[in-house]
Amino acid sequence: MMKNKYTFFVMLAVVLISACGGGGSSSSSEVAPEIQNPTDLACRSFQTNTQKCSFTHNGLLREYYLYVPSSYTPSSNAPLLFIFHGYGSSATNIFYYSNFESLANQDEYILVYPQGSLLNGVTHWNVGGWTIGSTVDDISFTEDIIDIIDNEYFINTDRIYSTGMSNGGYMSYGLACKSNKFAAIASVTGSMTPEIDNGCSPANPIPIMQIHGLQDNTVLYTGASWSLSIPDVMEYWSSYNACDEDPSSVITDLNNGSYILVDSYQNCSNNVGVKLILHSTMGHTWPSLNNHSLSATDQIWSFFAKYDINGAIN
Repeated sequence: MMKNKYTFFVMLAVVLISACGGGGSSSSSEVAPEIQNPTDLACRSFQTNTQKCSFTHNGLLREYYLYVPSSYTPSSNAPLLFIFHGYGSSATNIFYYSNFESLANQDEYILVYPQGSLLNGVTHWNVGGWTIGSTVDDISFTEDIIDIIDNEYFINTDRIYSTGMSNGGYMSYGLACKSNKFAAIASVTGSMTPEIDNGCSPANPIPIMQIHGLQDNTVLYTGASWSLSIPDVMEYWSSYNACDEDPSSVITDLNNGSYILVDSYQNCSNNVGVKLILHSTMGHTWPSLNNHSLSATDQIWSFFAKYDINGAIN
């Protein structure tokens, strides 16, 4: 079910103002201006409950896929989750392997899978590092998608989240640093570039989850010239969120000789969480229960459910 919710609110405001006599001051009769969707916004059915949408952003035709669960109603006050694909990948690819739809149906989330633009013929998110040279403003693109969806659906703007694989994880950190719209982010095999780090100015304490593998040879746990090490990323966010310096650590031994280390930083501002899940034998992949005894999808979902833009949900 889709509607222009601003039409509803404007009509309601008119009724309420009329009931109160209209008032004598200009402030009593002002209604927040409607955010206009791009004039060339076009959406078409992709598959069940999913639309493929496009619009022109900064002169470039951009695309995203929108999943609205059949359980959605205007009373859902639906949280919004962005899922960003990796470098050289696609929105449809991560749509299929991340498998968030069943959880979205259960908890009435709306899902967004943005499509990266081309840099030298390869899909990417502009995060600095190896994408230096890109002039695409992906932060603004993402925020425009939020405005479009907020104009068409009843969403909970205090519960907007971002996750992504590899380059999509870097993008999620970029949003945590440069946008004030996100309640929490999670990175799977991503990190932060020096450019993200140097330009990081979060609007509020923000929950952070990092899922990584010690055998990742693409985004090294120990870092590179173009990528912060995972320990440095965790130190940055635990410090920014004013958490205890030393995390609480739990190690789970797996039957195949592997282990999973979970570092949880405690007593952070606004009771937010900073969490690292490190798999000893995982490479550059989105883990599932079948291949690594670890479901990134389930872990991310459970983590996000604890927080809104103000911190821990009481």
